[in-house]
Amino acid sequence: MRDVAQRLRRLLYIVPYVAKHPEGVLVDHLAKMLNAEREELIADLDLLSQVGPPDGDPGEYLLVSVEEGRVFVDLAHRLTRPLRLTPAEGCSLLLGIRALRESGIAPFDQAMQSAEKKLLTALGRDAREAETLATSTIVAEPDAAVATHLRSLVTAARQRQRVEIDYVSASRHQAERRPFDPYGIVHHAGEWYVVGHCHKRGDVRTFRIDRIAALRALPEAGRFDRPTDFDLEAYRRERLYVPSADAITVRIQLDALAVTRIGANWPVGEVTMQDDGSAELIIDCEGFEWVTGWVLGLGRHAWIAGPPEARAAMTDRLAKLRGELQLSV
Repeated sequence: MRDVAQRLRRLLYIVPYVAKHPEGVLVDHLAKMLNAEREELIADLDLLSQVGPPDGDPGEYLLVSVEEGRVFVDLAHRLTRPLRLTPAEGCSLLLGIRALRESGIAPFDQAMQSAEKKLLTALGRDAREAETLATSTIVAEPDAAVATHLRSLVTAARQRQRVEIDYVSASRHQAERRPFDPYGIVHHAGEWYVVGHCHKRGDVRTFRIDRIAALRALPEAGRFDRPTDFDLEAYRRERLYVPSADAITVRIQLDALAVTRIGANWPVGEVTMQDDGSAELIIDCEGFEWVTGWVLGLGRHAWIAGPPEARAAMTDRLAKLRGELQLSV
């Protein structure tokens, strides 16, 4: 007769050890580790498959299986740490699920409805308070055109399908047509953006989706390859700039030499290249300190074309520099 204590220790070891290996553990390897006969180990595994609450259903038991000589263990939810959320946390999740259900961004309405029911069940007695918080929170209705473009762009990004957009920038009132490879969608500071390769500019650009006047798929262009080193979240964190309501749009002219000096290190803005190699840069600024310093760094090869207050700020800065230079002589 086998030692009961030894068998219990073996059972207690098997569950957490095998559960940490999603790819399974070889039966022979496990038997060797436990210094047990293969037949004894198989009997222990059979016993483990019967572990669960007395009145539970099969989904609440340990799932223990042996397939192709490997042991697999999946823990039932009641044998793991239970979900515990505060009413405020539950409210946040409810609002997120409901916003996704209403945005039209992906066809998973039924799955999200099921997730909402499971969330309310997991909240238990706090479900009513979370529901009250969620229903008393005002959420803006998504624009129908934005929702349609969102759905199309998410699908195009997932399928690596080139599109063509008619885009109205903040500085122009006329839509500009651009072939575009969408890499992904980001939500930043209350607005939806699509990030990808703009074929007109030949670079990765960010477009506000509510400024897209029209969108068309280009199936004849075939699938595009997204760069393997492109990280959408890193791009959003490091490159996506969203101006505040106080931002001022500044227009800068650059000659061909300035364009060459800048290379690929353009600040975030709208760049229009000219046939002679010069360029125009339109950029949103919080004040003029940075932009005047950046233009000064390019010397006589760059100048501010507008608006008048930005030109006045550059004139004042030049006058201040001349005064400091005279004092130092």
